[in-house]
Amino acid sequence: MIDNAVLCVKLYLSHMIRIERKKSNNKPYYYLSERILVNKKHKKIQVFLGKSVPKEISTFYDALRKKELLLVDEQVKEKLPAGSFLELFWLKKVEKTKVKWKYHNAQLSDFHKRVLLRKFSVRFIYESNAIEGSRLAEHEVSSIVENKYIKKSLTTEEVIEVQNSIRCFELLSSGDFILNHKHLKNLHLLLVDGLGIRGGFKKEDIVVNNKMTVDPKKVRKELTKLFAWYRSSKSKIHPFERAIIFHNRFEHIHPFTDGNGRVGRLILNWMLMEKGYGFILFQNSNKTAYTTALDKGDEGRYRSLLKLSTNTYYNTIKEFCA
Repeated sequence: MIDNAVLCVKLYLSHMIRIERKKSNNKPYYYLSERILVNKKHKKIQVFLGKSVPKEISTFYDALRKKELLLVDEQVKEKLPAGSFLELFWLKKVEKTKVKWKYHNAQLSDFHKRVLLRKFSVRFIYESNAIEGSRLAEHEVSSIVENKYIKKSLTTEEVIEVQNSIRCFELLSSGDFILNHKHLKNLHLLLVDGLGIRGGFKKEDIVVNNKMTVDPKKVRKELTKLFAWYRSSKSKIHPFERAIIFHNRFEHIHPFTDGNGRVGRLILNWMLMEKGYGFILFQNSNKTAYTTALDKGDEGRYRSLLKLSTNTYYNTIKEFCA
């Protein structure tokens, strides 16, 4: 089931790195090249492969990656936009991690990309559901995802929760998801289908961590404002910071009766993958730091969540691109 989803995720794993063939004096020469955006202009970087393409080119990928990392240092020296909550050294860490993700995936076959996404999906479902109180072990989640033997001791609800999460992955990786009310509610319905949780936006007040979330009557209006902010801030706020702040504001709105955290973390990964950053995995072992940072963000203090997210992103890519 998850294999089909991975075939649709090529958009998120795509890259510009290519092998180019040039001619000089009627002789072919091959280069590994990439075009990257530097100071709002595209710049081409390349390494020479030889008069033919070597069978093993991982060292050339590494050489090209190092060239791009030097340009990251150059870019990050510039000032961040006014009002940014990111620190320059956080931004450098994020951008260098993004480069690691890109060059790792550029060398993977379609099969190994499927393996990578399957591995992440199991960990994500396990950790995200555990944050919300699930007691399933990671190997039990893996068995459900891969349609293997499922222990009779598992409840129907526990199995359905995992199966629904797989369907959510399929939707978000299909390229059909759009950030609007209709698609958001459809995503939530997929997540809670068969669990006895009412779909649609919440009808009653909900308190989270002793704090009142947005008034049910204002949910639609606040989401509309949030969607508009996300679109209008595209050229003003760094994409990583933008996605993290969106996540914080979404969780504060808390639009549904249940499933808000899981929906929010799914959308966060969709946003980061769409912009070429790959995965981010908040772990249950770090739940207190995560929820505390979200609480601060509810008051407009996003630095704690951005710092946590920067380190979490770095650790996620380090683990899955080892």
